[in-house]
Amino acid sequence: MLIAVSGTGGHVYPGIALAQELSARHPDWQVLFAAARGKPGQEWIRRAGFTARLVTLRGVARRPSLSWLTFPFHLAVGLAETFAVLRRDRPGLVVGTGGYVSGPFVAFAALLGIPAIVLEQNYIPGVATRLAARLAREVHVAFPETTARLPRGARVRVSGNPVRREIESADPAPFWREHELDPAVPTVVVVGGSQGAAALTEAALAAAERLASRGVQWVIQTGLHASGTATRGGTVRVVPFLHEMGPVYAAATLMIARAGAMTLAELAASGTPSILVPYPFAAEDHQTVNARRFEASGAARVIAQSDLTAELLAGAVTALLDDPVKLADMGEAARSGGAAGARETIANACETWVR
Repeated sequence: MLIAVSGTGGHVYPGIALAQELSARHPDWQVLFAAARGKPGQEWIRRAGFTARLVTLRGVARRPSLSWLTFPFHLAVGLAETFAVLRRDRPGLVVGTGGYVSGPFVAFAALLGIPAIVLEQNYIPGVATRLAARLAREVHVAFPETTARLPRGARVRVSGNPVRREIESADPAPFWREHELDPAVPTVVVVGGSQGAAALTEAALAAAERLASRGVQWVIQTGLHASGTATRGGTVRVVPFLHEMGPVYAAATLMIARAGAMTLAELAASGTPSILVPYPFAAEDHQTVNARRFEASGAARVIAQSDLTAELLAGAVTALLDDPVKLADMGEAARSGGAAGARETIANACETWVR
């Protein structure tokens, strides 16, 4: 089977979770990925032990730019490569996890008579999912309300978001050792996604300075493409990327993060309390919708990026760390609100269509 993913962690990691589940069940299956050439997703796939077919597909810039001039060329090349991959590998099933790589693979799979399944992680489905939903045998969504936003006639199943098994139960010790952290000291982890988040990084660094005397240690991920960052001494560690997230969630007393659907699914699976700062320019502002739903369950506090200041963030962190009961309640609310069994449910559907 072949899993088509785009370039961000929100699309790659649910594909990896599904691939791990199916490979464990069926060691004789060959599970391949299709990914965008030149994107970090191909490295994450390799680290997980899978092979990726690379294609020259890319998304369209939302604002006018020079990339608009080259987009038709890349699209033509990418579509030709997509068709060639499917003709050569002849998978028994194609799974699209959303985004600009998923759509063409699902469309060509339908043309070639290959069954396809689509996964939609967000409350508001993306354009690729809405277009591919008519062609897919099933569309698996995380939220019941998403069904009404998909084309009439699409076969929709509410399954939740598949999370890698290591997220659900991990040992924090490797993370503490790698970053020379004290397990007895509260640990705040700041994760702005695979691309980083300058607004989160700047606010967190300034907040950490304000709380330097309060006995809090910080680990701040700046993103793969950040420049000029290095590990700082004292109670603040600045790192480009955190690859093994299971120990990170296990070690975090509190997480400060964006509000992508997969981030929330992993916070739920690990039962980690969080402060969410939704990315304000996400398509249809879906991260704010995601975050407000999570906050309403009691699992998180939400701060709009337009309101984010070092003083406000420091105050929010202090209030939560000073209230262990509140933190425990947030973690329990996160865990109870997660979609347990999503990985297994979607794997079962894949088995059915392969048969």
